[in-house]
Amino acid sequence: MGKFTIKLLKAWLAIPRWFRMFTLSAITIYILWSFFFNGIKNVFRLDASTLVISLIASGILLMIFNKGSVKK
Repeated sequence: MGKFTIKLLKAWLAIPRWFRMFTLSAITIYILWSFFFNGIKNVFRLDASTLVISLIASGILLMIFNKGSVKK
């Protein structure tokens, strides 16, 4: 690793674990929340064909994620 990377890692590890987890969780929740509300706002503006295509794409992604999460 380079010098800058080592300094960055040391600075990150100097922050208490609870604060790091809280910060990352807060950022993730904010992003998902904004995607959720922007999605709800835009659903009512979509025409039928775009909505059907989006539902098909969502179904395909859901099937892919479900196949990937099955324990062997």
